[in-house]
Amino acid sequence: MKKIFAFLSIAALCFAACTPDSNEDATLPSAAGITPVVTVDGNIATFALPEGTTGLIPIWYTNESGDFAFAGNGNNFQKPFFDAGTFKVRMYVSNSVGQSADYSEAEFTVEGQEGWNGYNYNSQYNIWKVGEDAGMDKSYTWCSPGWAGEVTLPFTTNPYTLTVPGACSDRWQCQLHLVPGADVPLSSEKHYDFSCLISLSKSCGVTVKVTDVASDDNFLFVTLDDLPAGDNVYWMKDVEGIDAASVKVVFDFGYSEAGNEISITRITLKDHANDDGTNAPDKTEPEPEPEPEVEYPDASFVFDVNGTANLWKAAIGNEKFFYYLCNGNDWNGTEVEATEASMIAKNGNSYALTLENGTGSNIWFNQFFIFPNEGSFIPLSDTKKYALQLTFLANVDCPAFFKIEQYAAAGPKHEGAVINEYGQFSLTGGEALTLQAPVISGVSCDNINLIFAFGGASAGTVVTIKDICLQEYNK
Repeated sequence: MKKIFAFLSIAALCFAACTPDSNEDATLPSAAGITPVVTVDGNIATFALPEGTTGLIPIWYTNESGDFAFAGNGNNFQKPFFDAGTFKVRMYVSNSVGQSADYSEAEFTVEGQEGWNGYNYNSQYNIWKVGEDAGMDKSYTWCSPGWAGEVTLPFTTNPYTLTVPGACSDRWQCQLHLVPGADVPLSSEKHYDFSCLISLSKSCGVTVKVTDVASDDNFLFVTLDDLPAGDNVYWMKDVEGIDAASVKVVFDFGYSEAGNEISITRITLKDHANDDGTNAPDKTEPEPEPEPEVEYPDASFVFDVNGTANLWKAAIGNEKFFYYLCNGNDWNGTEVEATEASMIAKNGNSYALTLENGTGSNIWFNQFFIFPNEGSFIPLSDTKKYALQLTFLANVDCPAFFKIEQYAAAGPKHEGAVINEYGQFSLTGGEALTLQAPVISGVSCDNINLIFAFGGASAGTVVTIKDICLQEYNK
């Protein structure tokens, strides 16, 4: 059913309220003896004055959330009800003098809903609402459109609303962390259901993650879906539980256009074994898209590391570095951008990084970026192809990660759009490993940024990155 909402403008209400009526006394009106007329069609309730009532504007309050809350003004006001059940509407009336001190009530029943509208937010089984009702003051945002530096992202709580301040190009560039005021625990011995209503003014790639407050690596689920503009019911059904003393819900709109107005309501999390009166459809998995064909340099292609064809040679001697190195299992590093550092030993086209401290297994505990500095930028053209090769050498076994991004001028990390990602791999102590990245094609940018990570390395590990060679690929 098409949902219809009747709204009267303030001007229209004022005109109706202020227009003299021959039967209206210049006193506050009374709602006594005026019984609201309620009609229900599917899950849409219409509230109206009795036929023939003139000179009054009704003001409606409904109790679908438990307490009576303002719903709207006007005769024949319509409102959707997501949950089946018996509800009440409370009606005040107003005229040119003001609003009545008294009210009248009517009871009505919503027997069902058309389509799937999510789990019952007002059910006694909604464990998220317990934490939500305790306040959401611990909630926060993090936003860096285009990785161009963190910006302020104002938001409201319950309903949760925000507007994306700038165009985002990658996941996690526009995050909203909803942290309940009371613990919402989960157990690995149970299965869980989750739903919420996500309203967008523009289509967007949306990430939803229910995760342990104490560890982002311990999560109930994390998904990324393309959602159209309008109201979207998001749900997960019968998800295997985790052990967590309390969870939060994280939303990310990192693939959104600027100006996207977002509203999130009706967050529901419950034990799957508890029946809240809804009948959730099974999740249908979309057909996987075919993996894009990845082109690697032909075996006959010659990388001329020391020759003039190597574009990286222009940066040698005028590189800049970013690093973030941790100690132990905590995010306790400091972001540093520099041209020289004591733990970096440069020797021509060779960069040796000494990791003084050992870290936990998170690969990003040890981040290391190399990019050509001002005056030595290496631009790429979308009319050309490029091949990239580089060699790693570690003194002991070490996990590693590598990707290449477009350089972004703003922000300390200068992270722009990903050009390609080689991903995670392992280094064997004392053995050189030469990698060739996928061929770069159709990319136009002013400069490049080589990004490495070595989290999980032991104390005293020395990783050398050398023989970087980037050249046009003409095969």
